[in-house]
Amino acid sequence: MTAKVVSICNLKGGVGKTTIVMALAEYLAGDTMYRKRVLAIDLDPQTNLTGALMSEEVWEKQFESRKATLPYLFRNPEDFLENFKQHNFIVKENISNVRNRNSFTCLHLIPSSPRLFEIQEDLPSNYSSINLKPVDLIRKIIKPLLENYDYVLIDCPPNINQVTKSAFLASDACIIPCVPNRMSIQGLDLLLEQIDKFNRNYVHNLKPVGTLISRYNRTIAQSENLQSIITNPFYPHVFQTKILERARIAEGLELSNYLTYRQKYDDSHSSMVELAKEFIQRVGK
Repeated sequence: MTAKVVSICNLKGGVGKTTIVMALAEYLAGDTMYRKRVLAIDLDPQTNLTGALMSEEVWEKQFESRKATLPYLFRNPEDFLENFKQHNFIVKENISNVRNRNSFTCLHLIPSSPRLFEIQEDLPSNYSSINLKPVDLIRKIIKPLLENYDYVLIDCPPNINQVTKSAFLASDACIIPCVPNRMSIQGLDLLLEQIDKFNRNYVHNLKPVGTLISRYNRTIAQSENLQSIITNPFYPHVFQTKILERARIAEGLELSNYLTYRQKYDDSHSSMVELAKEFIQRVGK
């Protein structure tokens, strides 16, 4: 059985994408939860997911200095594909600062680098030596890896470019985090338009499996916007689980000491447990 590939995306930044990808990865792979085999891919050049799941020292010495992060993969895919170096780009040890990290059945990461900022704007229309377009790259590189995982989670950047489209083409489904405010809802509208256009242009079937309400603080304005999202028949069905705005989750990204799930996610722990459960129900096992 091959992995389900899921992109987490919104064209509005600051909606909690990275926190959601990190939480899903940790809760799905946790041995006290589901023991799923999870590969997380950080396609955002801000590299927040990379910084949250691995130490900066390991990133620099073992991956970035060896040109084994995503920007170099997009720059020179020929060498990567011809020599079957997929595993050189995968962080397999000491992932996450959750205390029971060593008992994860499998939680791996393909890390990014800020260099992706410059590379994503200067990609060729085609890698002529291997007759491959940039949009096909992620699908190509993870294809031989899919049998090793239950889920591949892709943290997408908040824009539409060849890197994002490469994630879309590799994905079976997507989840759209949305803060219930006007700007985030506009990002949701635009993203749905782009997904529809992408599916037509590339004869693909990227399926939005749900809108995930994040950074929810229960103000009157947010509650009204939430209701408009729930009742809009054109939006993907809203997850029952809602992620409240909790500053302590963000603080947890900076900590190097080991934490329990409850310490890291504070009052959102129970919500993350339910999110993982609902994720499996919607995406499939």
